[in-house]
Amino acid sequence: MAFQGGQPEKGDSILVVSLDNLGDLVFASALLDPLRDRFPAARIGVWCKAYASGLGPLLPNVTRVYASDPFWDRSPGGSKGSIRRFLSTRALVRRAQFDRAIIFSAPWRAAAAVASVGIPQRIGLARRRNERWLTDVLPAEDRTKPVLEEVARLLEPLGIQKSNLVYRLDASHLAEEQKIVRQVLGDDRFIALHPFAGSEKRCVSLDEWIRVADGLSSHRILWIGTTPELDRLRRRPGVQSQWIYSDAISSGSLTVVAVALSHARLFIGHDSGPMHIASALSVPTIGVFAPGEPHRTFPQGAAPWRIIARNTPNEISAKDILSEGTALL
Repeated sequence: MAFQGGQPEKGDSILVVSLDNLGDLVFASALLDPLRDRFPAARIGVWCKAYASGLGPLLPNVTRVYASDPFWDRSPGGSKGSIRRFLSTRALVRRAQFDRAIIFSAPWRAAAAVASVGIPQRIGLARRRNERWLTDVLPAEDRTKPVLEEVARLLEPLGIQKSNLVYRLDASHLAEEQKIVRQVLGDDRFIALHPFAGSEKRCVSLDEWIRVADGLSSHRILWIGTTPELDRLRRRPGVQSQWIYSDAISSGSLTVVAVALSHARLFIGHDSGPMHIASALSVPTIGVFAPGEPHRTFPQGAAPWRIIARNTPNEISAKDILSEGTALL
């Protein structure tokens, strides 16, 4: 693959590592544009979890994505990663001979994995036991600040000063996926609803979400979720036959779901990966936090956004959600 901006100069090869969950990879995407601006000839790679790698084609300025679920961690709804596959991916990263690595979130095992492939410069925020595996150890994350404000500090050892990062994904060039989406959704804009999260304890009830969809009946509705999640919704009373579900479009492809989201006129959903994907695609976004850390993980893309934050899901009604949604329509 040709490198954007010409042939890489010696030393201009950078690996962004996000061996965390889907939303973390979206946040890490905010590093890519400043890196390309600073190193226009660089070869830029990303190492992420396998389940999140469907976002790879949407990451701007990336030459290659390396995907493997860490054997010490599990992806949502899945088991721990395979040691064999992880070591195979690690070997590919080693052969790529990156000169610099920025490790998003940098738990010690991820930092150690990056050190083991021989990357000379390894940048990360201080976390428990990770200092020995990093060459540039920055002060620990301040959890009272927005995520991207803290992420910006990872660029400083490379001479990049940024105070206004936004995360960004780009689906415009994915012609085949765009065709798949249009075959189901046509060219009309719609509202995307995501009533799920990593923990059901943080979710407003599906009955309230159905009332939200009813209140938006003048718009087409696309429900976002995995097939098991959407099956729970489809079994609820009050479900409308004209609603569309993401698994009817995607056949399990995260890339296709993201392309579909890029066509939404509005996204409403819980604080989770899909919320950040929508915001990174410049879709106006309503984030529902019940609870969460809205001061840290609010939508941080370029489009308008609003949030609803309560201590429990029971404190959020369809009326509350519709009120915020109407403000962005």
